[in-house]
Amino acid sequence: MKHIGKALVALAAAIGMAVSGGVATANADDAGLYSAVKITSVKTEDIGSHSAGVKINYTVDPAYKDQIKSICLVGYIYDVSTVKLNNPNNEPMSQGSGGFPWTLDSCTGILDPDVTPDDYESIFGEHTNTYEYEGGITLDYTGHEWYRYRLNAWDTDTRPTDNTADITFFGLEPNHFYGNRNVDTERRYSEWDTLLDWAYRNEDKAGQTVNLDIHQFSIGAYVEYTDGTTNSFYVNENGAASTLGSTAVSVPDFTTTAEPAAPGEDNVTGSAKNDVTTQDGDAKPGSTYRLYLKNLSQICKAQLDAGNENPCVWYGYIYSTPTKLTGPDGSPFLEVQKDDKATDPARQYYVDTLIPETIAAGDHKIALTDETGKLQGWTPVTVEAPASIPVYRLYNPGMPQAAQHLYTTSKAEYDRLVANDGWQGEGPVFYTAPGETSKPVYRLYNKYTSAHFYTTDADEYNRLKGSWNDEGIAWYVADDADTDVYRLYNHVSGEHLYTTNAAERDSLTAGEHPDWEYEKVEYKVYAQAR
Repeated sequence: MKHIGKALVALAAAIGMAVSGGVATANADDAGLYSAVKITSVKTEDIGSHSAGVKINYTVDPAYKDQIKSICLVGYIYDVSTVKLNNPNNEPMSQGSGGFPWTLDSCTGILDPDVTPDDYESIFGEHTNTYEYEGGITLDYTGHEWYRYRLNAWDTDTRPTDNTADITFFGLEPNHFYGNRNVDTERRYSEWDTLLDWAYRNEDKAGQTVNLDIHQFSIGAYVEYTDGTTNSFYVNENGAASTLGSTAVSVPDFTTTAEPAAPGEDNVTGSAKNDVTTQDGDAKPGSTYRLYLKNLSQICKAQLDAGNENPCVWYGYIYSTPTKLTGPDGSPFLEVQKDDKATDPARQYYVDTLIPETIAAGDHKIALTDETGKLQGWTPVTVEAPASIPVYRLYNPGMPQAAQHLYTTSKAEYDRLVANDGWQGEGPVFYTAPGETSKPVYRLYNKYTSAHFYTTDADEYNRLKGSWNDEGIAWYVADDADTDVYRLYNHVSGEHLYTTNAAERDSLTAGEHPDWEYEKVEYKVYAQAR
């Protein structure tokens, strides 16, 4: 993404209301200060499958503009699809929502260029979370919740009293409703307040998973004043608490478009080849690769040349079987960007994409389409073979004993589990070969014990597929590998452990650990990266 220093995104606070460090009390004289910025209108434009532009008009009371240090526009989105009220002790709920609109401490988050694939999934993905209430009462809910900020939305040199600003909202789902449904649009409660109010009114549904259709999308203005206070949370002259959300404005309802289908490889031919060129050098699996664009629509070119907030969103696919490409941040689209410093006109406009780790070495094609699925160009690309592939090991003491270790060649899977799911990364434990070499290592999953099992024995693999989930080939064994992988089995927990460390093998199978037994050398690998 782009717009360094202007746009940030952040996962919303996990529970309740984030109250600013110093709560301001407004008297009759300064009450106007805390309401000096008013959003007058909000409209949507350029709605796609994963993004939408929002144009915000707001005014600043001239009497207070010299006391304002900065204005940050804030978009707050959440939706809830299911909720389960857990009340194991049948405790009465003493109250529902306190009725506070949403607020926040500050406009802080991750700058667009710094978003990683794990950040993208963590912020924009659908997740199931648990909120804790008093008396052992909890709420399990599934949905999305996040903020997007437009920093420096106000020019502090000219200090206009009537202004317009744009925010592009990324991370949206295709064919998904956004707006306000089954929420209090007058109060614009935070997600926690909305769910707590629902639970208070639905105590009879405890223990049931209930489908909900709750959506909120609103825009507020976070104002920082020259005296160090903000309008995040304050008490007005009548003694009532006011928050950022109380002055927010609802975004008009809209539904994102469907994501376009990938063009068939038979269509990726002809002169459109010349409309996309590649950076120098071959593509590397798991790395960012740049594609330069010769032709752009006049609308797209005009947006980029003007430095507008709303980007041109394209899609990329690598063939033979079309595999969808993501942006370097994990976004399911590619943003067309402009290099203002480029001296070669043919390298002025570009998209960056992440070459999948799973793409085999060799010659491929990459095709690019616009938001509607229209082919914009294609190019041949050569993916180079890595010399070796790391196999990462993770440990999770919170998992059942049979499932406390996990092995993967996917750095994305490894990073995601370490970041979100209680796993401890142990790094690469050995290295294996790229591509299809002598023998595959199969990976299976037991949904009852959560254990993973790895084997090169095709008979063992086929025998277990009846009761285990087949997860396919995990990696390949190198023909010239020279380091043994020892397979151990814990006959009490049912866990298999794989290690190249003879000292670890001997320690676990020594007399003080009678549960572990050494089974065999499973196969050979590289001890070091090549």
